Amino acid sequence: MPSDPAVPFDSIISLAAHLVSIPSRAGIDPTAPVLNAAAAWLTQHGLPPTWLRNAQERPVALLVRIDGAEPGPAICLNACIDTAPFGDENRWRLSPTAGVVDGGKLWGRGAADSKMGVAILSHVAHFLATTAALPRGTVYVLFDADEHTGEFGGVKAFLKQASPKPQAAALGYPGDDSLTLGSRGFLRVKLHVSGQSGHSGAVTDRGVNAISKAAALVAAIDSRPPQGAADTLFAFGPCATVTRIEGGEGFSQIPDRVACNLDIRLTPGFDHEAAHAWLGAIIDHVDAALPSPGPTRIEPVEHWPPYAVATDHPLVTAFLQASRQSFGHDLPPLVCGPSNIGNYLAAHGVATICAPGVACANIHGTDECADLSTVSSVYKMYCAAVPDFLQRCAAVTPGSAGVSPAHVRQGFA
Repeated sequence: MPSDPAVPFDSIISLAAHLVSIPSRAGIDPTAPVLNAAAAWLTQHGLPPTWLRNAQERPVALLVRIDGAEPGPAICLNACIDTAPFGDENRWRLSPTAGVVDGGKLWGRGAADSKMGVAILSHVAHFLATTAALPRGTVYVLFDADEHTGEFGGVKAFLKQASPKPQAAALGYPGDDSLTLGSRGFLRVKLHVSGQSGHSGAVTDRGVNAISKAAALVAAIDSRPPQGAADTLFAFGPCATVTRIEGGEGFSQIPDRVACNLDIRLTPGFDHEAAHAWLGAIIDHVDAALPSPGPTRIEPVEHWPPYAVATDHPLVTAFLQASRQSFGHDLPPLVCGPSNIGNYLAAHGVATICAPGVACANIHGTDECADLSTVSSVYKMYCAAVPDFLQRCAAVTPGSAGVSPAHVRQGFA
């Protein structure tokens, strides 16, 4: 493990503030300006990045590759450089693109999620590339400008071309209270509920109101929440939430079709098949109670499995030890309720954690900010954990570049 590096604190804050000043709202602002700013800093510091593009040739990420003195395993450090929307700008105490330091915090959209992470990892990359801290292996540093869209175009483009493929990844999200080693998965479907149209003023032929039937279906989903087998890590269990309902027109027509978006959170004890069985039973019950010309139809949208990296995985061990030294106390390894790109990476054989990041407030909300008091701890943690992981990983399987897939536990294949 390298000696305690001098923390380039002012440079980190300067880069983060500059990135915050460039709007990069997902699906709203062009990606090139903020990527150009990050690329300029990297190039000026001897780390010219590769630009990654999606199928439409839109720039979606920057990639830096750092090779150690000898071949070995590979790890990817990833942070998103796009952001959530601003919301009502009039409610912000400072402009969402102010990039101003005040009261020990950096203010603005993306200050916490995750432009401070981008700035820290840029400096970690410079440290690893310019010191003897990396005796073996490969470090990829990836800045995704297509994360908040939900497309994760940068990560997907990276996985298609990465050689060697990374054995592990650490995500530079904010939050200094834990190390996240897994998360629930999800099954997202659209439910198409049918009815029989008619005139809303009719006395006898009233049709079948698809909105009323959809309401009954939503009530049934809420009253019969999914239940999974007991699991120590996933103690909070699965859940299901109807997130959108659309259907009907005007005032005089009884609606004959409604579509509902349903988000089901999965655990190892309540997987994809269990979710379909649970939902199918509810639909059968409602269809029988409220018959209509057609059955309720399930349209699959997307599915990511749950996952958890084993606590004895070299990635977890290295980051827990480094975070203990840099933060001065133990951080608990936990799984989280929301999913993240770690689910996608784990499904592709890449053990992934959300490493401890900067303390923060108001992520995606008004007056988002990052606490500067934790920046040095996060930087030092990465500088120590990355080479330590590569050394541990190589030691697990001498003569090879990987660790056993059994170290990553998924709900299903």
